Amino acid sequence: MNISSRGRYGLRAMCELARGGPETTLSLRVIASNQNLPLRYMEHLFAQLKSAGLVDSTRGAQGGYSLAKSPEEISVKEVLRALEGDPAGVQCAGQNCEEECSQVDDCLTRPLWERMDFIAADLMKRVSLADLLSGNIPGGKEIK
Repeated sequence: MNISSRGRYGLRAMCELARGGPETTLSLRVIASNQNLPLRYMEHLFAQLKSAGLVDSTRGAQGGYSLAKSPEEISVKEVLRALEGDPAGVQCAGQNCEEECSQVDDCLTRPLWERMDFIAADLMKRVSLADLLSGNIPGGKEIK
């Protein structure tokens, strides 16, 4: 699974919003500065996040962006889907393994890739912004 800078930066920016609490409104300039992210890039990402219903915007001198739902209600998967579409799984042989790989029916490694995809998708669905802020990542202690 390959998460692009869109997903990584967007997730960091969403955590920055979540860190401020439910009533926090932050300008993109503040978010970009606090997370050391390019402001112009944030403008594009937040347009997508707003379209997906994950953030609200407020105009004016005190305007900016706020979370549209509580951090507990926004999963990593929702953020990544808004920015990247559905995450592609591990591809063992090009875009369409079934079409491109002559070993697809006899592949001993394919069940591993399928299981890895399932585990990653399940984890992204279960982990919320609140979990990221608290460091409460399932299985996080097992990773070395």
